[in-house]
Amino acid sequence: MPSATYYIGRGLQLLGMAALLEAILIAGPLGPSPRIFGFGVAAFILGYLLVKRITKE
Repeated sequence: MPSATYYIGRGLQLLGMAALLEAILIAGPLGPSPRIFGFGVAAFILGYLLVKRITKE
């Protein structure tokens, strides 16, 4: 049974993907917002690393 850390990692991945999608959907003529896009990338990578560490065991 997966631990809470696994679910936190998966939640961060979903949050990151949602932030990336939002950054793309609300993008204006100058492109996506760098803050929202950066947050989405960082959240997804952090979630990925958490899940990778848990599933490796």
